[in-house]
Amino acid sequence: MTDTARARKAPAGQAATRRPADTPRVTAAKARLRVALDQQLGRDTPQSVKDVAAGKR
Repeated sequence: MTDTARARKAPAGQAATRRPADTPRVTAAKARLRVALDQQLGRDTPQSVKDVAAGKR
């Protein structure tokens, strides 16, 4: 089933003021969550994800 409701348009002049969803801070937080989840589940975490979580990228 698909949602047929239409999204409401932003008022004129506000569309350009939106921030991107994935800022470096958000990306690092997501990486930290993934590292923590991988540790709990006993999975290996790629080094690139660990680097982002530690703020090295």
